[in-house]
Amino acid sequence: MKKEDFELEKEFYTATGKWRCTDIGTRVILAIHLNQENPKNYNGPPYSIPEEVFDEYDMEGCSLDPTEFAPMDLEDTKQNIPKSKKFSDIEDAMMFVSFGGYGENIALLDKSTGKIYYRSSDYGDVDEFEEFPEDGYDPDIHIAIPHKNDLDLGRDLVFEFVERFIPDDYGRVDEIFRKQGAYSRYKDLLDSKGILQKWYDFENQREQLALLAWCEENKIDVSD
Repeated sequence: MKKEDFELEKEFYTATGKWRCTDIGTRVILAIHLNQENPKNYNGPPYSIPEEVFDEYDMEGCSLDPTEFAPMDLEDTKQNIPKSKKFSDIEDAMMFVSFGGYGENIALLDKSTGKIYYRSSDYGDVDEFEEFPEDGYDPDIHIAIPHKNDLDLGRDLVFEFVERFIPDDYGRVDEIFRKQGAYSRYKDLLDSKGILQKWYDFENQREQLALLAWCEENKIDVSD
């Protein structure tokens, strides 16, 4: 959606659930999350629940159609993930890039040969892998493997999981993510409920689907 699609009190959907627009600014909107057990919390302004800011990027992830965000079953999701060695190699490369600080590790895919070149800021070319091409980076041939952070999952993924599996704790998780050390405390909460492994499985599958979408967007063939 674009900003002009929003109106005061109009309800819309994101991957984290149903929202209501409460204010429209020059470049952003405000909205409240319609996930409360007590509908009186939606009375306002002023509102007793937080109003969230949606910028232009956030608005693009909104829709008036709730079916766009229908959750996929974890088993169904597995069937959409390629079992090929090519995709597995790209996934391994993403894990390498994502290990350590952002930008410390680099992996380049040669789209013409399928080779992946690895380099670390600490060690240069990684001995057990292909060395970086002598001719350097060619944008027509090479493409940098993304860091996990580049796949734009982040908090949306957390709240998608919460909506599906522990909706009664949505407010508690929302409060957790308003403070530092959120992911550690979030995982402690999941561990106390015995669903930490389910979160890891969910996170891994969503990352795989996002990586597959990246491959398709960049016209990278992942079939063997």
